[in-house]
Parts: sequence; C-alpha cells; structure tokens
Amino acid sequence: MRKSISERVNKISDSVVRGALFEQGVDAGTFVLTPMLNFRSLGVVERPADVVAVGVLCNGTAKLTIDGRQFELHRNSLFLLREFSVLSDSRCSKACMGYVIYFSNAILESANLAPVDMLTVNMMFGASPCLQVNEEDIARLHSIAASLNHFAAESANQYESNARASLFKSFFFTLASIISKYATAELGENPQLSRTDDLMRRFIELLGTSCERERSVDFYASQLGVTPKYLSLVCKKKTGYNASKLIDSAVISKAKELLRQQGMSILEVSERLNFVSQSFFGKYFKQRTGISPSRYKAQH
Repeated sequence: MRKSISERVNKISDSVVRGALFEQGVDAGTFVLTPMLNFRSLGVVERPADVVAVGVLCNGTAKLTIDGRQFELHRNSLFLLREFSVLSDSRCSKACMGYVIYFSNAILESANLAPVDMLTVNMMFGASPCLQVNEEDIARLHSIAASLNHFAAESANQYESNARASLFKSFFFTLASIISKYATAELGENPQLSRTDDLMRRFIELLGTSCERERSVDFYASQLGVTPKYLSLVCKKKTGYNASKLIDSAVISKAKELLRQQGMSILEVSERLNFVSQSFFGKYFKQRTGISPSRYKAQH
C-alpha cells in the first residue's frame, strides 16, 4: 500500500528545525523542506524576512488569519505566506501536524524565471493563500521538494547548480499549477476580487509585451484605463510592490536575459530596451542590481 505523505516525512524535533532555520539564519540560496512538525508547538510558522513559506497540513485542523482574512484548514490543506504576508493569528488542534517548505525570495531571482510568470504566481499567492487540495497533488509537490532538498545552496559544480535550478523551476511551476487549479473557483465567487485580479492580469500581460519599450507607470495606466496611483495601489495590494517596482523588475529580468546571450553587445541590449544611451542603461542596471552590465555579462 502506498504510504501517505505524513508517513513518508521523517520525524525530527522542532528545535532542530528552528535552530537550523532561524538561529543560524537563511542565506540567499535557501530551500528547506522540514520534517513533520507539530504546528501548535511551532506557532504554525516562524520565518525570517524575505522568505516564502508553503505549509501542508497532514493531520488535524487549524484556523489562520493571513493579511486580515480568516481561513479554516483541514487535512491536505495548503497555505502560502509570501515574504510580506502577515500571519496575525493561528489556532491549531493538538493533532495539527504537517510540514513547511521554505525558500528565500533571492532563490526566485536566481532561477531566472520570466517576470510574467513570477508576477502571476505572486498574485495567485495573495488571492488564495489557503487551499484545500487532493492527496495526489500534495504528493507531487512533496516529491519535487524532497529531491530539491538534497541539493546544497552552494553547488559543487555548474552541472549540479543547473540541476538545482531546473528542479526549483519544476517545483515553482508545479506549485503554480496547483494554485491555479484550485483557486479558479474561489476567485469566481468574489466579484470585487475578480475586478482587481483582472486589472493585475491585464497589467502583467501588457508588461510582458511592452517592458522592452516602455518603463513609465503612466503608459501602463493609460493603456489599462486607470490612474497611475490606482494601478500602483492595486499592484501593492496584490504583490507587495508598487507598479514602478514591478516594471523595473521586468526590465531588469529582460536585460539579464539579453546580457546572457552570446554575441549580443551591451550597446545592442541598451538599444533593444529603448534606453537613450548605453551609459544611461549602465546606470539604470547598476542602481537596481548593484553590478554593472559588463560585469554581469562577464560572470554569465
């Protein structure tokens, strides 16, 4: 008989997990799949800043208040906490057991995911932070996380580093597919939420097609038929970042993608991204990444 997730997860003391994660700190490449934990004794989730948490309940029940919204969780419930999510209250039964997958925000950036994909999943995280899913989807996500958990943050060689990056992308998109699968019905039941989600969806699509040429919040707001202030407010609510920050993130991601291409000069990249000069592009890039385009290109 196939073992359940709760039977397959190793049981290690909560103090070991807490010590490894929170006393020693979390580095930029962190990805941690905890063993089975008693959520009641752990206070559900403790985590440093800039760390995303994906929790799975295997037994018992819990009531969580996330960003002011209340949720009731049962067996095979999934909860998602972005780096800026606020967990203001948690009440767990004595039998509330499960595990948590932690990963740093920096590992998302290092995986070179497309900005549109990252923004879409980030929006879904905020819209549906708690979901009831089935055992098969939980097992699928856990299997990839368990494989990824074997890789150290500092890989021994480039091949191992590439394998780790590929596994993380697989984990990310598997999580996205699960959220999308179960969140669709919930979003449809809330017209007010759907309107703002629709605006974000259109903004993300427009950003994907226009970030190579346009970097102005005014442009995107005009195309979407809203004011720049309202667009930024919706972006902040849905993703934790204002519109300007999201535009910059998309532009920088595209710039990195182009800089990694062989045979493409920095001048050609700056022209492709509609900068007035290579010098201005260099200042823009370094101000937002801490590294010059030439140095980034040499390293990649």
